[in-house]
Amino acid sequence: MNINPKNILVIKWGALGDMVISTGAIRSVKETFPNACVVLLSNSLMKQIAPAGSIVDKLLVYDEKKYRGVKSITQLFKLILNLRRYKFDLAINLRWHSDRCAIIAYLSGAKERVSSGPQNMMNLYTTKVPFPNGRYHEVHRNLDIVKAVGVKVKDETPYTHISLSDEKFASDFLFQNKLEKENTICIHPGASKPIRAWSPDRFREISKKLVEQYDVTVIVTWSGKEKELAEFVVTENPKKMFLAPQTKTIGELAALIKYSKMCLTNCTGPMNVAVAVQTPTCAILGSSDPTDWAPYGEIHRTIKSPLVLESYTDEQEEQAMQDVSIEQVWSVVSKRWEELT
Repeated sequence: MNINPKNILVIKWGALGDMVISTGAIRSVKETFPNACVVLLSNSLMKQIAPAGSIVDKLLVYDEKKYRGVKSITQLFKLILNLRRYKFDLAINLRWHSDRCAIIAYLSGAKERVSSGPQNMMNLYTTKVPFPNGRYHEVHRNLDIVKAVGVKVKDETPYTHISLSDEKFASDFLFQNKLEKENTICIHPGASKPIRAWSPDRFREISKKLVEQYDVTVIVTWSGKEKELAEFVVTENPKKMFLAPQTKTIGELAALIKYSKMCLTNCTGPMNVAVAVQTPTCAILGSSDPTDWAPYGEIHRTIKSPLVLESYTDEQEEQAMQDVSIEQVWSVVSKRWEELT
C-alpha cells in the first residue's frame, strides 16, 4: 500500500485477553504513522487497556452487546455517520471473524481497507490478508494484518495502560506489607469460567511449596466474585501469603503483577496482562492450544494439560484442567524461579 494516511481507523473488540493481545499491533500502527490520527473503535473495556493518548489518539466506544433489534440498527447507523466525519484514509479490521466489523470498515468511507476475514466478506477489503489455516498464535494474526499495509513492528509485546493511581495502588500494598519485588510471586487463580481454572487446592499446594522451599512471599490477586477463591489459596501460610486488595481496574492488576518477580496463572485475560507488563509468567493451559494462546515471549513458560483434543466439550475442558498435576506445575514453576534468581 503506497499511501501516507492522515486518519486511520483500527477496529478491535472482544474479551480481555483478545484485546490485550492485539495491542502490540495497534501500537505499531501509531509508531509507523506518528503524524496520523489513529482512532480505535472498541468496547468500553479498552478504556482501561489503551485509553486515548496512550497508543492511540482517540478511542470510540461501541458496545454491540447493549443493542438489540431496531436499536441495534439505529446505533450502528449513528456510528457509521460519526466514522465518516473523520474521512479515514485507512481502516484496519483486527476483528477478522466478525461480519459486522467488516461492514463497518467498508462503510467507514476509508479508501484503503485491510483484514483477513471473514472469508465471505473479503471483497470489502482493498488489501486481503490470507487467513492462516491451522494453529497460529493470536499475536501474529494481528501483526500480519497491520504488516500488510506497511506497518513496521519494532516491539511485538502487548501493551496495557497503568496510570499513576494504579502504580500507587500496587506500591502502597507492597510497602504496607514490607514486600520486595525480587522475592515476590503473584498468583492469579481465577479464570473467566470455573472449568478453565486449575483447582484452588492445587494452587494452594504450589504456594505452600514455594514458601517452604524458596522462602518467597506470595500475593494472590482477585476481582469481582473471586475473593473466596483467593482467600482459600492464602490460608495455608498467612505470614508469607498475602491476599491482595480487590483489583477494580485492569491497571491495578497490571501494576501488582508488574511489581512481582514472577506470575502463575491460568490461560485467561490476566495471563495476557502479565505478558504486557513483561513479568515472567507460568501459565496453565487446559483446552487452549499453546500454539494459539501460550503466553507470548521467551521469558514465559507454558504448562499444557496431557489431555489434548482437537475440540472440547465443557466436561472435557474441565477434565483437561484436572489432568494437570501438582508435580507437572511444580516442575515448571520451581525451575523457572531458580532460573530467575
